[in-house]
Amino acid sequence: MKKLLVMTAVSASLAISAATAAPMVQQAAQGQTMQQQTQVEITDTLLEKFIVAMSDVQKVSQKYGQQFQNTEDQQKKREIQQKAQQEMLAAVSDAGLSPDEYNAVIQRVQQDSKLQKRLQEMTSE
Repeated sequence: MKKLLVMTAVSASLAISAATAAPMVQQAAQGQTMQQQTQVEITDTLLEKFIVAMSDVQKVSQKYGQQFQNTEDQQKKREIQQKAQQEMLAAVSDAGLSPDEYNAVIQRVQQDSKLQKRLQEMTSE
Protein backbone atom coordinates (compact mmCIF):
# COMPACT_ATOMS: atom_id res chain seq x y z
CA MET A 1 0.00 0.00 0.00
CA LYS A 2 2.80 2.40 0.93
CA LYS A 3 4.62 1.71 -2.34
CA LEU A 4 1.44 2.34 -4.30
CA LEU A 5 0.96 5.60 -2.41
CA VAL A 6 4.56 6.61 -3.09
CA MET A 7 4.30 5.65 -6.76
CA THR A 8 1.12 7.67 -7.13
CA ALA A 9 2.76 10.52 -5.25
CA VAL A 10 5.75 10.40 -7.60
CA SER A 11 3.59 10.59 -10.70
CA ALA A 12 1.35 13.30 -9.33
CA SER A 13 4.08 15.19 -7.56
CA LEU A 14 6.31 15.48 -10.56
CA ALA A 15 3.58 17.52 -12.17
CA ILE A 16 2.22 19.19 -9.04
CA SER A 17 5.52 19.80 -7.29
CA ALA A 18 7.11 21.22 -10.37
CA ALA A 19 4.21 23.60 -10.85
CA THR A 20 3.52 24.64 -7.26
CA ALA A 21 5.55 23.12 -4.49
CA ALA A 22 8.97 23.21 -6.11
CA PRO A 23 8.83 26.94 -6.82
CA MET A 24 7.79 27.50 -3.19
CA VAL A 25 10.79 25.54 -1.94
CA GLN A 26 12.96 27.35 -4.46
CA GLN A 27 11.63 30.76 -3.40
CA ALA A 28 12.23 29.95 0.23
CA ALA A 29 15.79 28.93 -0.54
CA GLN A 30 16.66 31.95 -2.68
CA GLY A 31 20.25 32.81 -3.34
CA GLN A 32 21.10 29.43 -4.79
CA THR A 33 22.56 29.30 -8.25
CA MET A 34 21.55 26.85 -10.95
CA GLN A 35 25.16 25.66 -11.09
CA GLN A 36 25.10 24.70 -7.41
CA GLN A 37 21.82 22.85 -7.84
CA THR A 38 22.96 20.79 -10.80
CA GLN A 39 26.21 19.68 -9.11
CA VAL A 40 24.36 17.42 -6.69
CA GLU A 41 25.19 13.74 -7.30
CA ILE A 42 22.02 11.74 -7.79
CA THR A 43 22.41 8.50 -5.80
CA ASP A 44 19.82 5.89 -4.85
CA THR A 45 20.02 7.13 -1.25
CA LEU A 46 19.33 10.68 -2.40
CA LEU A 47 16.41 9.50 -4.52
CA GLU A 48 14.95 7.53 -1.60
CA LYS A 49 15.07 10.67 0.54
CA PHE A 50 13.62 12.67 -2.35
CA ILE A 51 10.65 10.30 -2.65
CA VAL A 52 9.82 10.81 1.03
CA ALA A 53 10.31 14.58 0.79
CA MET A 54 8.27 14.86 -2.40
CA SER A 55 5.35 12.99 -0.86
CA ASP A 56 5.42 15.23 2.21
CA VAL A 57 5.77 18.40 0.12
CA GLN A 58 2.79 17.31 -1.93
CA LYS A 59 0.73 16.86 1.24
CA VAL A 60 1.62 20.39 2.34
CA SER A 61 0.78 21.70 -1.13
CA GLN A 62 -2.62 20.02 -0.99
CA LYS A 63 -3.21 21.25 2.55
CA TYR A 64 -2.70 24.89 1.62
CA GLY A 65 -3.58 24.86 -2.09
CA GLN A 66 -7.34 25.04 -1.61
CA GLN A 67 -7.03 27.80 1.01
CA PHE A 68 -4.75 29.78 -1.28
CA GLN A 69 -7.09 29.49 -4.28
CA ASN A 70 -10.18 30.36 -2.24
CA THR A 71 -8.67 33.48 -0.70
CA GLU A 72 -8.90 36.77 -2.52
CA ASP A 73 -7.16 38.90 0.10
CA GLN A 74 -3.54 39.32 -1.05
CA GLN A 75 -2.19 39.59 2.49
CA LYS A 76 -3.86 36.32 3.48
CA LYS A 77 -2.51 34.70 0.31
CA ARG A 78 1.02 35.76 1.30
CA GLU A 79 0.51 34.38 4.81
CA ILE A 80 -0.75 31.06 3.45
CA GLN A 81 2.18 30.88 1.06
CA GLN A 82 4.67 31.61 3.86
CA LYS A 83 3.17 28.89 6.06
CA ALA A 84 3.28 26.44 3.18
CA GLN A 85 6.89 27.34 2.40
CA GLN A 86 7.94 26.82 6.00
CA GLU A 87 6.22 23.44 6.18
CA MET A 88 7.66 22.37 2.82
CA LEU A 89 11.17 23.31 3.89
CA ALA A 90 10.64 21.38 7.13
CA ALA A 91 9.40 18.35 5.16
CA VAL A 92 12.47 18.45 2.91
CA SER A 93 14.76 18.82 5.90
CA ASP A 94 12.99 16.06 7.84
CA ALA A 95 13.57 13.73 4.88
CA GLY A 96 17.31 14.41 5.18
CA LEU A 97 17.69 16.73 2.20
CA SER A 98 18.70 20.32 1.77
CA PRO A 99 16.57 22.60 -0.42
CA ASP A 100 19.49 22.56 -2.91
CA GLU A 101 19.36 18.78 -3.18
CA TYR A 102 15.57 18.65 -3.44
CA ASN A 103 15.47 21.31 -6.14
CA ALA A 104 18.35 19.71 -8.04
CA VAL A 105 16.53 16.36 -8.17
CA ILE A 106 13.32 17.99 -9.40
CA GLN A 107 15.26 19.86 -12.05
CA ARG A 108 17.12 16.77 -13.20
CA VAL A 109 14.02 14.55 -13.20
CA GLN A 110 12.20 17.05 -15.40
CA GLN A 111 15.07 17.04 -17.89
CA ASP A 112 16.28 13.43 -17.79
CA SER A 113 13.94 10.66 -18.92
CA LYS A 114 16.36 7.96 -17.67
CA LEU A 115 16.26 9.50 -14.20
CA GLN A 116 12.46 9.66 -14.37
CA LYS A 117 12.38 5.95 -15.18
CA ARG A 118 14.88 5.19 -12.38
CA LEU A 119 12.73 7.09 -9.89
CA GLN A 120 9.59 5.27 -11.02
CA GLU A 121 11.36 1.91 -10.74
CA MET A 122 12.45 2.75 -7.20
CA THR A 123 8.87 3.45 -6.19
CA SER A 124 7.54 0.25 -7.74
CA GLU A 125 10.02 -2.10 -6.01
